[in-house]
Amino acid sequence: MAVEIAPKLFKNTGISQLYQECRPRYTESGVIEKILDFMRVHNEQPPYDRAADIGCGTGLSTQHLLPHFRDVVGIDASPSQIEEATRCNTAENVRFRVGSAEDLCMFEDASLDLLTVGTAIHYFNIDEFYKELDRVLKPGGVFAQFGYNHHHTRPGLSLADGFIADHPAREEVNEECNKVFQEIFTRFLDVGGYHPALDPEMYGVELPSGYVDQKKFSGEMMHPCNLTTLMGLLETLGLWQNYCTKSGTNSQELAEQYRGSLCYTPHDTPRSIKAVR
Repeated sequence: MAVEIAPKLFKNTGISQLYQECRPRYTESGVIEKILDFMRVHNEQPPYDRAADIGCGTGLSTQHLLPHFRDVVGIDASPSQIEEATRCNTAENVRFRVGSAEDLCMFEDASLDLLTVGTAIHYFNIDEFYKELDRVLKPGGVFAQFGYNHHHTRPGLSLADGFIADHPAREEVNEECNKVFQEIFTRFLDVGGYHPALDPEMYGVELPSGYVDQKKFSGEMMHPCNLTTLMGLLETLGLWQNYCTKSGTNSQELAEQYRGSLCYTPHDTPRSIKAVR
């Protein structure tokens, strides 16, 4: 996939603010702890010197690196994402810059202890990115790629199963949400031009030669929220934004359409829940 897709999709402040408010926090997955455990096997104990988070978005993954590194840099192709990241993360040891994964000219050769990519590698030109990865990592440095993807890695399980947790009619709510989300993913993928995060056919991820120790793990990440937040999450997906761009559809109007398909309030009982299709 061409890297140009990222700035085109995340091109306005409203989407970036929604991204910051509605996307899951990686702390729930334990992924940062697993990365640090892996680093301790191959390096000295933290704090480490320098880390970079490529495709950082609004800094949701970047911020968890700050206690463990003296200097952290977040890179994203979208100016609006970087603007929001800078606004929300004010620690002294973090900086955010607009840039691409395929040209990490802001980093010297062999200068990074860790390079992370969180739910963003599907935007990269993999071959060009790997050339830069090889150049900027220190000998013994670590590359960590992670992300979340319910729909494409576990057939029949949709986003609602991991997010709608506390509603008094959770099972019925999930059932109706999943019907709507299945429709969304099927409809949006049909327009083409987008490969989902962690699509096993595209991004396994096969590392280049020279990475002598590799470890893969999976887990579950819960992010309880209401339907407004859940619809906000969907609206920030690259899949959603790609569909709106290609079809000429207004994102907010589309979100309202799908909200209207899920007509209930937090006080509804199981008997009163309705889904208008």
